[in-house]
Amino acid sequence: MFDPTNFELEDLERFSRDAEQEIRRLAGIEGELREIHGTGTGADGMISVTANGSGQVEKIDLNPRVMRLDSHVLAAELMKAIDAARADGERKTSELLSGAGISADTPNLDELQERMTVTYEEFARSMDGLSRRLDRG
Repeated sequence: MFDPTNFELEDLERFSRDAEQEIRRLAGIEGELREIHGTGTGADGMISVTANGSGQVEKIDLNPRVMRLDSHVLAAELMKAIDAARADGERKTSELLSGAGISADTPNLDELQERMTVTYEEFARSMDGLSRRLDRG
């Protein structure tokens, strides 16, 4: 348990170093999350879809032969490819987060970034306050 009355300069330095390492680790994970892409196919490979780790479709490739399909079949195959791409991206995201010890229930990258920013700002304020107290003696 943390005892602020028995806090030495070495404790502050260790705490600061550990926090900086964790912030760098989380920033690296954030970068990796932004690079995740899932892929899915439909219509025997004539439809290819790419989605990011948040499930947003980024690219759809259609082989010209797919236009020979009935419109209802084409729509169903396109939805199948989109669903597969999203599921692949979500699976990769979940694997990365769970491997990093982070809950895969994090709603989206923007919220994760906001949480990291708030945590860092709170940490910086705490460190400034502790540093001022230690400087006073």
